[in-house]
Amino acid sequence: MVDSRTVWNCIACVVLATLMTAGPAGAQSTSSEPRPNIVFVYVDDLGYTDVNPYSARPDQYYETPNITQLAGQGMTFTNAYANAANCAPSRAALMSGQAYPLQPIYTVNSGARGDAEDRKVIPVENETRLPLDKITIAEQLTKAGYQTAFMGKWHLGAPPEAGPKQQGFDVNVGGTETGHPSWEGAYFQPNNNPEIDDAEKGEYMTDYLFRKAEEYIRQNQDEPFYLQLSPYSVHVPLQAPDSRILPFEEKDPVGGHNNSTYAAMIKSVDRGIGHILETLDELGLRRNTMVIFYSDNGGLGGFQSIGLDKNGITDHAPLKGGKGTFYEGGIRVPLVIRWPKVTRPGTTTDEPVLGSDFFPTLLDAANVGLPPNQPLNGISFVPVLQDASTTLEREALYWHFPGYLQAYGPGDWRTTPVSVVRAGPWKLMRFYENNRLELYNLETDLGETQNLAQKRPEKRKEMVGRLDAWLKRTDAPIPRQKED
Repeated sequence: MVDSRTVWNCIACVVLATLMTAGPAGAQSTSSEPRPNIVFVYVDDLGYTDVNPYSARPDQYYETPNITQLAGQGMTFTNAYANAANCAPSRAALMSGQAYPLQPIYTVNSGARGDAEDRKVIPVENETRLPLDKITIAEQLTKAGYQTAFMGKWHLGAPPEAGPKQQGFDVNVGGTETGHPSWEGAYFQPNNNPEIDDAEKGEYMTDYLFRKAEEYIRQNQDEPFYLQLSPYSVHVPLQAPDSRILPFEEKDPVGGHNNSTYAAMIKSVDRGIGHILETLDELGLRRNTMVIFYSDNGGLGGFQSIGLDKNGITDHAPLKGGKGTFYEGGIRVPLVIRWPKVTRPGTTTDEPVLGSDFFPTLLDAANVGLPPNQPLNGISFVPVLQDASTTLEREALYWHFPGYLQAYGPGDWRTTPVSVVRAGPWKLMRFYENNRLELYNLETDLGETQNLAQKRPEKRKEMVGRLDAWLKRTDAPIPRQKED
């Protein structure tokens, strides 16, 4: 268990997302060292405090013993961020190493959410498919001799035109254009997913995907593999086996953690991770396999903290907001990495990292060169994995969301168009409807309760300058004001 005092003591220093050009050309291994297998478990809509290593409370409602075990065997990141506050843009950034606007996906479906009369500015057009000319992690690893498999939620285009196999994966199990189990039967009828045909009758989707992952590891144990396992869990609709829900119905709520079905979905993911860890041990693959546990954005909850009537499914206290917001509850996520022989067990780092960092990090870990003509937002954090006290050389983190996300009713927004920069402990948010600025010191105010934009004019000016320079450098499209 990670010391909760360490988790909530953010931040040693921060980081930047200044565009970086690609490194060594090609995709050949640059070392004779054995290349690690990589198992990347990329959970959907899991909040920062929804797993036990990140809970600040001794009493806990959710149960994640295997993730806690993984944290004890690896490194826990207290300042890991998603590149966006919702699914598709975060996944596009992870796969390509390019956050918006280097790649064209910044939201799910349209940025013109809600009624037009409730939108005060004109949102920017959004794309829903990751362009095929974007080189992905899978493509680069495949060129270097890795076996690659994708299982679960893809959400970056439809097979057979723009699915996982068209973006470099050898195997696709369940990856389609949809962002949640929208087919008939949802989680309990996996075979209704057009990319699945071998699930057992009534098999729970999460169990099925982890079972297929175990089978894949066994089949490919003799050569390096990259397995991206992206459960549809814990995205709505909320569904889990009754036998897993019942124990949570008998537990007392803990803060905003009180939904028994959601808890059962989390535990099902944790259960699957336990099976993966056992399989790696059984096959003697533990010492040469990197295991990553990460979420694509914050959980669906915490909305009362931003003034909405409904709170949602979970809560992220002391973080503010949740999925769809660019407050910490929407973009700060759990990240645990076990890399034997490299990462010291039971360590914690406060160094901020982003989803787009995984592209250069995983290629670095595999001793594979970066593609020569694809500029990246991310940088490798392998040095952090080697030494938790490492500070990465970049100045700030950036987010840009030029659209709307509707929450519950007309005019109830999770977010309106916004750009964000974080440098050191400082975070600035610019909302485009009225050019409102919010400035927070996350070191002293993790819950973003005190807007210091007026009290710290020099810091505000500095942060606005950073943000403006980045927006100009990336040629980021800005929402237009409506004509009178």
